[in-house]
Amino acid sequence: MRGKGSRQALVVAAACAAAIVLAPAAHAQQPARAQAQAQAQAEAAARTAKADPGPLEESVSVTRADGRVAEFAIFSLPGNTPNERLFYRTQSTPGGSWGDWSQVLDTPVNFQNPVLSAGVDADGRLEVFTVEYETSTVVRIAQLAPDGAWSAPTAFGPGSAGIPRFFGYPTVFQRADGSLAFFEVYDIGSVPELYVDEQDASGSWGSWTDLGAGPEPESVGTPTKVTQAADGTLTAVAHLWDASSGYYCEISELTPGGPWGAWHSCTTDGCTGG
Repeated sequence: MRGKGSRQALVVAAACAAAIVLAPAAHAQQPARAQAQAQAQAEAAARTAKADPGPLEESVSVTRADGRVAEFAIFSLPGNTPNERLFYRTQSTPGGSWGDWSQVLDTPVNFQNPVLSAGVDADGRLEVFTVEYETSTVVRIAQLAPDGAWSAPTAFGPGSAGIPRFFGYPTVFQRADGSLAFFEVYDIGSVPELYVDEQDASGSWGSWTDLGAGPEPESVGTPTKVTQAADGTLTAVAHLWDASSGYYCEISELTPGGPWGAWHSCTTDGCTGG
């Protein structure tokens, strides 16, 4: 009996010794396992990240009616000459992940002045405005259906298609009913003047309205702020085209979508008659 008990004691002792040896090894494996899991998660995140097509030149974002954000960007693509191209992407859900970048135009845009403005039509179609390659002509590109194909770029301005823009990014304002108003300074005549084109409730663009050069001899720039009053009329606040602050003026519609009143100067960018 004594021999059997001795063998049992040896077995128990060996098991205890193994537990003592293995316990630190198992404990040491926990940080390594956590590190491996973290690395795997980082690699998965990298795989799902949407890489930019190239160096970013300019970008602008607009928020759609359902809360999703759409972003337009001009990227400089490697290997192309000229290499500036227009892309866009949109969120899958409000505040959610971004989709892949999709090229809007196969043709290049103006790389010396990568102007970019955008808006959302009342029916959910996106519109983007940029400057044509090697010109000063503003072009408009619009979705043919929400999240659908894009139209060909068409010159967007008063008079003939060759009217050049003068200065500043176009200002795109969305009314309460979803229709858009587009403001830009065009180089017409001896003094550049601010023009506006407004959509009707169906989303069709109307005729251009010449708002003039402002109340001073020098022309105003594109509006720094556009607001809509309770009666539906718009007010645009601008400053001199070559001054970022210190001088402001405003002009307001007399009726929604109708004629505009006279310019008047004001002391701050708040304006509203002050």
